[in-house]
Amino acid sequence: MKKFLAVFVAPIASYDKMKEQMKNKTPEERQAGMEKWKQWMDAHKADIVDPGAPVGSAKHVTKSGVSDTRNEIGGYMVVQAESSEKAAEIFKDAPHGEIENAAVDVMEMMQM
Repeated sequence: MKKFLAVFVAPIASYDKMKEQMKNKTPEERQAGMEKWKQWMDAHKADIVDPGAPVGSAKHVTKSGVSDTRNEIGGYMVVQAESSEKAAEIFKDAPHGEIENAAVDVMEMMQM
């Protein structure tokens, strides 16, 4: 089996909109959203090597220095599959797709 890095992405404006909407949700509504993720992950547990995590604020590092930045990455996960096509299929029904203009970039992790 090959390993694949899945990066959850969406436009910054979409993440901002989602965060604003979350402020108005009840604890039960937020829990229901987490339950969707739990069910999806349970359905794909044989494929998930590392469940990953959401990511927070970012730093942009160059030879000139370090600065705060925002990007479209919302989180990551590592899965295993026979091919990149099969790895991509895992994410077709992921709850991340409920975020406006969201996507998952799936990349093979090359052996060193």
